[in-house]
Amino acid sequence: MKTMYKVMSSVALASMILGGAAWGTVQAASQTATKAQVSTSSSTQNVSKTIASVTQGGITLGVSEALYDGNYVSIALQRSGKKLTGSITGGKWDEKTKEYVQEKGAINNMEVFIDGKSIYEYGGGELAKRPSLGTKPGANADSAFMIISDASQLGGNLEAFPDKFKVTAKISLEGVDKPYTLEIPIQKSAGNPVVMKPNLTKKSGNLSMTLKQVHATSTSSRLQLVLTGQEKNSTILHDFVDDKGNKLDLISGKGTDENNTNGDYYYDFILDALDKDAKSITIKTFTPEFKEPNATHGEFKLDSNGEIVKNYIQELEMTVPVK
Repeated sequence: MKTMYKVMSSVALASMILGGAAWGTVQAASQTATKAQVSTSSSTQNVSKTIASVTQGGITLGVSEALYDGNYVSIALQRSGKKLTGSITGGKWDEKTKEYVQEKGAINNMEVFIDGKSIYEYGGGELAKRPSLGTKPGANADSAFMIISDASQLGGNLEAFPDKFKVTAKISLEGVDKPYTLEIPIQKSAGNPVVMKPNLTKKSGNLSMTLKQVHATSTSSRLQLVLTGQEKNSTILHDFVDDKGNKLDLISGKGTDENNTNGDYYYDFILDALDKDAKSITIKTFTPEFKEPNATHGEFKLDSNGEIVKNYIQELEMTVPVK
């Protein structure tokens, strides 16, 4: 499979979601990402509030807020009930049983529909043209955020979300027989993103990287990168910082080479919003080292601080003004 979809935390992008409409969880190790997501949800200027809740098996699951800023959709989920000991996004791998184990009340499956159409079918049904779906932990064990983004930046002429639509989420919780069906109206924020098309290109050997577009809003920044000459099965990642050295945490990231005939990789990164005083974004591209020597995938090698060991490609570093 050539398509790569990743939803990554600020802890070195260690958790990934594979599959165009797969759902997954970024674990709470990323406190920074969680904090950013919570502050995004509490933005009163761009959040459209709605109430939707269902109670089953003594557990209530509801939606308190929904944000769509033109870059991505964030839906705040809240759980309540008695004798819930684990996180709504929690779980762990059991080495003995070789199974992923979750406690009662944890999300174990999601089905999402946009205006009645499954995201598996949205965009024509092809994997590389589907929306992505993931979750991030909230402020406590009973809260989480559902993150949805379209595939419009993964090539040319791909379908973007409309300004107004309805999300139907069928969410299954561990220990509850039936899924929770939640109807969530979505309305794009009144303000339009600031769109920049720098077409800035850097090269390193046979590898060429172009920053095609930047879409900036008060709640997020979205970057489209196109890589040519990327070797198959190679792993190339990026850090994003502003001109003050502040790291921009990743809300979601995905990439594919399936939407063009040239084999170019299109990458779509959705980041935290820039500080109002920020003047530029710098992209610092690197290849990670893996725990197994000479491996091209698998578990990352970590340094003494628990961070990924990174080999930065200096020739590909680029800075783009945002003012």
